[in-house]
Amino acid sequence: MRWDNLYIAGVGSYLPDQVETVDEAIAAGRYTEEKKAMNGYRAARVSAPGETGPVMAATAGRVAVERSGFAHDEFGVLVHSYVGHQGLDLWTPASYVQQETIGGSAPAYEVRMGCNAFVGGMDLAASYLYTHPDAHAGLVTGGDAFHLPYLDRWNSHEQNVDSDGGGAIVLSTRSGFARIRSMFTYGDPSLEPLGRCRAEWSTAPFPDGKTLQLDRSMQDYMHNKDIDLDEIVERISGGVQHSVSTALDEAGIELSDVRFFLHQQLAETIAEYGIYKLLGVDREKTTFDWGKDIGMVGTIDIVLGLEHVLTHREPKPGDFILLQCAGGGYVWTAAVVEILETPHWAS
Repeated sequence: MRWDNLYIAGVGSYLPDQVETVDEAIAAGRYTEEKKAMNGYRAARVSAPGETGPVMAATAGRVAVERSGFAHDEFGVLVHSYVGHQGLDLWTPASYVQQETIGGSAPAYEVRMGCNAFVGGMDLAASYLYTHPDAHAGLVTGGDAFHLPYLDRWNSHEQNVDSDGGGAIVLSTRSGFARIRSMFTYGDPSLEPLGRCRAEWSTAPFPDGKTLQLDRSMQDYMHNKDIDLDEIVERISGGVQHSVSTALDEAGIELSDVRFFLHQQLAETIAEYGIYKLLGVDREKTTFDWGKDIGMVGTIDIVLGLEHVLTHREPKPGDFILLQCAGGGYVWTAAVVEILETPHWAS
């Protein structure tokens, strides 16, 4: 969808102080030299006790709200995104984040779309703001913490390295330092079995107490002789291409017009073949190599990349930034952002 009066007014992030390097993980027997060479990650952030996903999201949210300049009573919606456990069972983390950031009586929603949830949540928050004229601003947050025994950040994925942190963006229909020209979300639920396959249903979370092995379902699915692997790759690649090309078309620009291309902090091989060669993106336009020292932070890689561009890459008025994200299920979101001015906090 093309947006005419949708702005980014504030950005905030929080990363824990503790850094665990790939070499430390290898020495501890949780990672391998082969994975280091294949995936390219250098380090991950590790949250302290009590630094749950919602706690870190709220910290980032307070920064984004302060930077936006909007008063708490001007916020009409909060959308909180996440991938993993939020610190408590059968709980409402979005309402916690709301109380810790903007308060008030606006509705607080949770979005779960895998790693696509933050950017997909921006799409939902924008739609809410447009259908509620009295709501001038919306806060979108994300936060995750990944810990043993539930999940091993180094070993539960064959290719991803999961890192802890929180991020937030303030959207507004009034003003901001950047304008969102377009956003497009596209889903292909025929790929959902990649994350489920023949896994048995359980009656409660973490039923056997064994650390999650998140690639096992996909591997089982791929070994099914009735599955056409080429078709699966084509559908996943097609989702990336379709979301990006549609967002660009709706914004009225070409990929060559984009100065910065922000995507998730993927493994090296996935980024190379699933983004750069697939789309023809110049790697120098991304924050990928910088992000190797952080890892994949739940739903908020895009926020971290955007804040890094704003504070270290000197974007100028008129520059276009393309946000591209994907989540298991499968769902893709792409957004075209135009820089209007350098925010005061980034200079």
